[in-house]
Amino acid sequence: MLNFRNAALFGSLFALGACPADDDGDIGGTETDPSASATTPTGSTDPSATDVTETDPSDTTEDPTSVDTTAGPDGMCLGVGGPNADGEGCAANADCASGVCSIFTDVPVNADAVCDPTPDSTDQGCNTRITGTVYDFSTLAPVEGAAVKAAAALQAITDPSGATAIVEATSGADGRIDVTTETPISAAIALIALVEAPGSYLTATGLASPAEGSAYAVANAIHDLWLVPTVSLTAWNTALEGDADVAAIVPAVLPLGDAGGIVGLVRDATGAPIAGAVVEPDVPSNAIVRYVAVDNTIVADATTETGIFIIVGAVQTGEDFNATVDGAVVGSARAGTANGAVFTSIINAQ
Repeated sequence: MLNFRNAALFGSLFALGACPADDDGDIGGTETDPSASATTPTGSTDPSATDVTETDPSDTTEDPTSVDTTAGPDGMCLGVGGPNADGEGCAANADCASGVCSIFTDVPVNADAVCDPTPDSTDQGCNTRITGTVYDFSTLAPVEGAAVKAAAALQAITDPSGATAIVEATSGADGRIDVTTETPISAAIALIALVEAPGSYLTATGLASPAEGSAYAVANAIHDLWLVPTVSLTAWNTALEGDADVAAIVPAVLPLGDAGGIVGLVRDATGAPIAGAVVEPDVPSNAIVRYVAVDNTIVADATTETGIFIIVGAVQTGEDFNATVDGAVVGSARAGTANGAVFTSIINAQ
């Protein structure tokens, strides 16, 4: 598990989910959501910045599981001000005057997305509407009946199963969730979706990073949420146990989930998996990357037609990874790991 000092560093290094097609949201990393007062794709927003009411992260006596849901810019609704009126089409939250585009799928953005009204506001700011679709990581099919808990990142990385829910939802027949918080969110680092369902392992995907300080925009940045089936995870663990390089890592990085680990996907602009992609750390690293074949066996050279990769031995506080095809970089992502959950990393090829 991460201690609180590491968790603060984690906030500046660890991207927890996919970058959507239009709302660039490399949570906890260098990219932020344009609908959430973002700068450039390599923006200067400090995702580890905390609200002035929070204590210094170097103070190890602070409780890292505490969540402040009342603090924030008084009366401000963050992320509003786009050109499109309610009811008009949109492809990003930044397109909408309300700051809310009804995005449920990131790659590609769902064709029925339109600008919706801004959530209710309080003296502390606006509430946040969270939309998305839960997908099975093995089949890429939507999952009905998955329980989704939005939690503060510090809780998600220290106690994934016990994290306090800021808001909860259950996915519908189309895999979609649509829920609005009852109070404005204030949480350092990021907001994480912890997803679980019978037959699947607890899976973590990033939802949004703070738009200002530790306050959040009126809509989330990432909408493709993931669920890793236990049967797949078991098969991958069995295959990895026979990998001498993986077995040599100390401390042990298996089994996936219990010992952390990252499950990723390289996909194109339509959302289809990309075969033949090589995922490598951006700088020299002890991380080992392996790839999942259709029969759930593991290969070492490149993604197969599943597009799925697994990272073990990564730095818990996060590392950058690049995907290359025929020697050319097609996309990047930042990923870290924490015990008790499978964290996801999606590389969207450009």
